[in-house]
Amino acid sequence: MRKKGDKFENKVQKCINSGAFHFDKGDLKTENYLIECKYTEKGSYSINKKVLQKIWNEALESNKLPQVIVGIKDGDYTWILKADLFKERN
Repeated sequence: MRKKGDKFENKVQKCINSGAFHFDKGDLKTENYLIECKYTEKGSYSINKKVLQKIWNEALESNKLPQVIVGIKDGDYTWILKADLFKERN
C-alpha cells in the first residue's frame, strides 16, 4: 500500500502545479502549505484528533498552513478530498 500512496502523492503533485512542490518524507510543500497526502483502496479513510494534531503541529513548525488530501479508490475512479485545517476555540 505504501507504493500506491507514494504514487498518489506524485499524482497530486503533478495535478496541482507541476514543479511548484518538493517531496519530503511523504509531505508535499508549497510556499504557503504543508500538505499531508493519504490514500486507500479500502472504501474509507478515518482521520482522528491525533492525526489532525500531528498535521497541524508539523505545518506550524514549518511556518506553513496545514492541508490534507485524501484519495479513496473506488473501482475505476479515485475520490479526492482536499481540506484546509482550521482550529477554533470553543
